[in-house]
Amino acid sequence: MPANLTPQYKEAEQRYRQAKSLPAKVAALQEMMAVIPKHKGTDHLRADLRARMSRLMEEVEKPQATSGGPQPFSIRKEGAGQVLIIGLPNSGKSELLNALTGAPAKVGDYPFTTQVPMVGMLPFENVLFQLVDTPALNDKDIQTRLFGLLRNTDLLLVALDLSGDPVREMKEINDLLDQWGYSLLETGQAIDEEGARIQKPAILIANKTDLEGAQQRYTELQHRYGQRFLILKVSCMDGTGLETLSEEVFKSLNKVRVYTKSPTGQPDYDTPIVMARGSTTADAAERLHREWREKLKYALLWGSAKFDGQRVGRDYVLSDGDVIELHG
Repeated sequence: MPANLTPQYKEAEQRYRQAKSLPAKVAALQEMMAVIPKHKGTDHLRADLRARMSRLMEEVEKPQATSGGPQPFSIRKEGAGQVLIIGLPNSGKSELLNALTGAPAKVGDYPFTTQVPMVGMLPFENVLFQLVDTPALNDKDIQTRLFGLLRNTDLLLVALDLSGDPVREMKEINDLLDQWGYSLLETGQAIDEEGARIQKPAILIANKTDLEGAQQRYTELQHRYGQRFLILKVSCMDGTGLETLSEEVFKSLNKVRVYTKSPTGQPDYDTPIVMARGSTTADAAERLHREWREKLKYALLWGSAKFDGQRVGRDYVLSDGDVIELHG
């Protein structure tokens, strides 16, 4: 079947071939993926475009060559998920990291204070998440490495400054993300596996809510973006919203905590098995030890069961707070 490529596709392809920078290549390739006709005749070409986009984003992700020292933008994931704080200069990103984790991030009242990512651990009840403060999105000196870091993170916290113009900031952030091949998932929106952009779940943080005039600017932000994204009011000075933020991070990461017990023991509520929502008894067993994946026959369940100690099979989908007793 012929591909029947449109003039719009051919124009975008020409721009892709002429592009000199990574953002220009990404933008042109995105347009090619958006306008290409979707039928059997373009199946292989669409697969090739997705592969090209993947290679481009891998190139974005590679740290720049250095003299052999540590790579500050190459951060190994720790905890139950990785959360990046992004935003423009002086939006309070470093203050958020300090307030939420106690990590000694550098805070200043001048632009581009943060030059490299700073890492802390964000607690929520009995789990920890890795929280990363990042340099400003519009810092051109580090954009290639920064957008590479964004590629594999699990959740974005978008810091917006209520002492300024948060609506304008959000538009600029969206434009920068779009330029580099990213988009923010809106509330209830699922990832489009064939989409041209890298899609990331996000929470908007309306920061500095303690300052004069903040409520009016928060209202304007809600009016513009409240139907599309979860927006939380936060103040690092008086603690407003910080506890709620930790809880919403847990919810947005779509995780469940599962606890195990032996036939004669009590559940260990201090060290849950943290898994993606939709995980099964067999998944939890494998996380406990690889051998359990094969030898597991059934489990006894407390929590989401119809009754305490209900016998469930390997494919039972677990809920947050479930306690399981494994039997081989």
